[in-house]
Amino acid sequence: MSETSYVLGPARVACGDGSAVFGRVAVENGRITGILPDDGPSDLMPPAGAIIAPGLIDVHTNGADDVLFNRDQGNAVDVATRAYARMGATGYVAGVMTAPWESMMHAGDEISEAANQLEESGHYPGARCLGVHFEGPFINPKFRRVHRADWIVPATLERAHEMIEACRGALVMVTMAPEMEGVDELARLFFDQGIVCSAGHTSAHYREGVLAIGLGFRTLTHAFNAMPPLDHRDPSILAAFMQESRTTVQLICDGFHVSPPMVDLLYRTLGERLVLTTDNMPPAGSNYRIEGGVVRSEDGTIAGSALHIDQAVRNLMMYASIPFEQAIIHATRSPARLLDSIARWARSPPAAAPTSRCGAKSTSRWRRSSAVRSSTARAPLPPDSRSRLTRS
Repeated sequence: MSETSYVLGPARVACGDGSAVFGRVAVENGRITGILPDDGPSDLMPPAGAIIAPGLIDVHTNGADDVLFNRDQGNAVDVATRAYARMGATGYVAGVMTAPWESMMHAGDEISEAANQLEESGHYPGARCLGVHFEGPFINPKFRRVHRADWIVPATLERAHEMIEACRGALVMVTMAPEMEGVDELARLFFDQGIVCSAGHTSAHYREGVLAIGLGFRTLTHAFNAMPPLDHRDPSILAAFMQESRTTVQLICDGFHVSPPMVDLLYRTLGERLVLTTDNMPPAGSNYRIEGGVVRSEDGTIAGSALHIDQAVRNLMMYASIPFEQAIIHATRSPARLLDSIARWARSPPAAAPTSRCGAKSTSRWRRSSAVRSSTARAPLPPDSRSRLTRS
């Protein structure tokens, strides 16, 4: 066994497409090369009862442990990288919330630099930072929630270019309110640059949602939250994204931001287009507190969640009454598709991580390849290898 080539198993293997088999996983140079029959030699033995699964991906997080990307910037990357590995994750997108403009740009620059330094060091200590997500500042003040109104600025092409340049090519997603003036031009620019446009903190209703999708918006930030309700006579933007097969819908699956029955309905409606996220928000200061399962500001406004991505998978299993191998799709395959990396992702999947039946802690050695500027997400296991299994 080498640092990057080994055989893991035998164990039950969640293949990333909703199916599960029993066997061993072969890894060469940090990449999954196939599933082997269970009766053979192995270099690494998972704990009893474990399931080997693709690494989880969180596309919307504000930090980890006690660090915030807004405040701690580049220093938060190493902490988040280690914290997400403990959750069974192999990738996360660093979220920067609405703040003074220069502070946001500085955070994007520092996060990108820190992530690339880890890549270039040849030793990544945990989950990879897949890039930067700017949540704001081009949002609707009426639905700003914890985002400060005086930090919301007009959407201009000059600012959009500055965002791209600040992140050194690592900007992967921007949350904007599609109805705000100037956002249509930015959406076209970001779409052409391969940057995901996500609708959020918006007053948009169904018709505006359809128009937003036409402009290039391809995902929706924290469904049901910071947007109008899904009214039966005047539905919100959520209805447009639920209908359109080209889109995904992000869900904070903690049971507080969205009630369990509504989680189940979203799952039944969206299928693999449902993306589990956390919007994890470590308390930003003495004025923030964890109360009732969510993080709240001094005035009681929900500022984010206290959710971890592995718990989101467990919650979906419970709320939608589905097995682990189906639930994990929404924290692996689905977020990878959201990031528009599915083509690279499916060709050569990186090594998976053993995780418990309910998506608990990983015990594998984590493997990385390309830099944050062109990072690939985690993949389902190769379908052509499943036929070689002796039993399931």
